Amino acid sequence: MNKEFKVLVFSMIMNLLISILKIVGGIYFHFGSLLADGMQTFSDFVTDIVSFIGAKFSKKRPTKSHPFGFGKMEYITNLVVGFLLFSLAIFIIINGYMSPWHIPSLSVLWILVIAFVLKGISIYFLYSVGKKINSQLLITSYSESKMDLYASSGVMLATILLQFSESIIIFRSIDMIVGFIIGFMVLKTSWDILRENSMNLIGKVEDNTELYKKIEDFLLDMKGVEKVKMYLIRYGKYYKIQLMIEMDPKLTLRQVTKLEEKIKRELVRHHSFHVKYPTIYVTSHLED
Repeated sequence: MNKEFKVLVFSMIMNLLISILKIVGGIYFHFGSLLADGMQTFSDFVTDIVSFIGAKFSKKRPTKSHPFGFGKMEYITNLVVGFLLFSLAIFIIINGYMSPWHIPSLSVLWILVIAFVLKGISIYFLYSVGKKINSQLLITSYSESKMDLYASSGVMLATILLQFSESIIIFRSIDMIVGFIIGFMVLKTSWDILRENSMNLIGKVEDNTELYKKIEDFLLDMKGVEKVKMYLIRYGKYYKIQLMIEMDPKLTLRQVTKLEEKIKRELVRHHSFHVKYPTIYVTSHLED
């Protein structure tokens, strides 16, 4: 099991424990906001399972019918995550509207503090490992999971304010307001995930100018390469690169062929670029 799968499994276990803690606490203390927060965390558990399945499929070797691999399976599973979150957001909003006024026990705060710490540890690993290995799955899971921290903070605030709701009538609506806020936060996250992954699925070109510059400098250091123009297209955690290269016109056909093979080989070997399946078009004159 590689690093990506280990982090996903760890996140799944943490999310399951946290969601059980919150849902049981919400039912026991008759607190709608905590129950909604627990349902949101449980959705993290479900989406981690979906992501895990997607990661397994994306690791499949290329075939004749899919010569560039199955990296885009990550985007399909992330779209499933987006639709699940959208449905959950609607449920949370409706649940918040229907929750009756209730003063929760201050014991709820202990549940939230424990859940907050556990979740913080989980998203730290999702983000740090996701960035390190360039995993779109882990980064998406991080983006969706960090909403849980904001939601828990809102439930903490609601728990405190509701203690004064007998004398301050306006605080009686705080449970409903927090439910709405959590619901709309999840709704925004689902929209962002759906928008980003749908664009990647149809072949969005990478806009990381720093990465482009690094690859360009790397190629221009090779003897015989004079100008470079490229497009990076995301395939999950790796890129398919399309290169247009102007080479030294003095090179023979044999030298051009060898240089082309060397470029392909070195790009794939350079792990920090995360490049696979390079396509090269050689020209004697490349326009700026």
